[in-house]
Amino acid sequence: MQVYRQKLLSSEKHKTMSNRICVLGFFDYDGKYLDGQIVKTRNVYKLLQQYHPGKTSSFNTMGVRRNPFLLFKLLWELMRCKTLVIIPAHNNLTYTLPTVYYLSKLFRYRIVLICIGGWQVEFFGGSDQFKPHPRQLKISKKIRAFLPEMKIVEEELVRCFDFKNIEMFPNFRFFNTAAQQIENRSETLKLVFFARINRQKGYHTVFKFADQIIANNYNITIDFYGPVNANDIDEFNALVDKYKCCVNYLGVLKEEEVTSHLVNYDIVLLPTQYYTEGLPGTVLDAYIAGLPVIATEWKHSHEFIEDKKSGFIVPFDDCQKDFNDKILTLYNDRQMLSEMKKQAFQKRLLYSSEYAWSILSKYL
Repeated sequence: MQVYRQKLLSSEKHKTMSNRICVLGFFDYDGKYLDGQIVKTRNVYKLLQQYHPGKTSSFNTMGVRRNPFLLFKLLWELMRCKTLVIIPAHNNLTYTLPTVYYLSKLFRYRIVLICIGGWQVEFFGGSDQFKPHPRQLKISKKIRAFLPEMKIVEEELVRCFDFKNIEMFPNFRFFNTAAQQIENRSETLKLVFFARINRQKGYHTVFKFADQIIANNYNITIDFYGPVNANDIDEFNALVDKYKCCVNYLGVLKEEEVTSHLVNYDIVLLPTQYYTEGLPGTVLDAYIAGLPVIATEWKHSHEFIEDKKSGFIVPFDDCQKDFNDKILTLYNDRQMLSEMKKQAFQKRLLYSSEYAWSILSKYL
């Protein structure tokens, strides 16, 4: 019996080691940044730690820039892992993916690539923003799995490049799927901008609406949360000061604080000018808190926001009038706002950790 038990324990230990996974991405352990890439990378790692029975390790690509000797640590991780999960932005897809792919032939690990954003079709085929990347395309079609953030990108990659190893893996969050909705009931319409704060995310559009608040004495407030881009900080602070009667900047929230703060608001604003946005974390966090989103019509917006149901979609260009009108529509019709909040809250289930694991687990 003792011999059998030892063999069983040895077998379980071998199984655990043979299932070892390494997650390669931008973690920012120093806490100097907080954007969608970092949040998603951390969440994938957390997902594996919670659900995967084997050992899970991580490698922060940011650290290599400061300490090239960390590449030896990466080699050690690659030698030991059975599956490499890579979560690349542009640079890592350009340079790191080919390197770890060729090393996989030597060290015999599988590669699962999880996409960030919705720019992969343009990256592979070429566009105004990207030159074509045929080598990266060839490699991406050979790895264990290539997992884009949205269905339309999956369909375009299959149609344009004949991908076979592909499935949509949505952005996701950890939350209690059984939780009840908490709805703000104050007379004041509370708007919130929760994202990286830079020009491309559209903060000018939000401040221009503040002119309407002041001119018409609307009972509306606007709060900003998020890290401010260094190039925009002076202008942004000046605008906050100019509109301080109705606008506040409240800093950067910790991940675990997001929902408890957002439930105090009515509408999330996302007038983004990033046309190839994937699924912004802003939208996920809005739905988890039960808030509709008013957003510009970026390339993939209709996949995630049901116009007039879970939010409003306004034109990508020259959006100001429509943006203002949609806010005022909900300001004047609180019943419509309440119904949209309910529909937004229902959509959160599509972005749960449980649903994400049901997809990722197939490829490990």
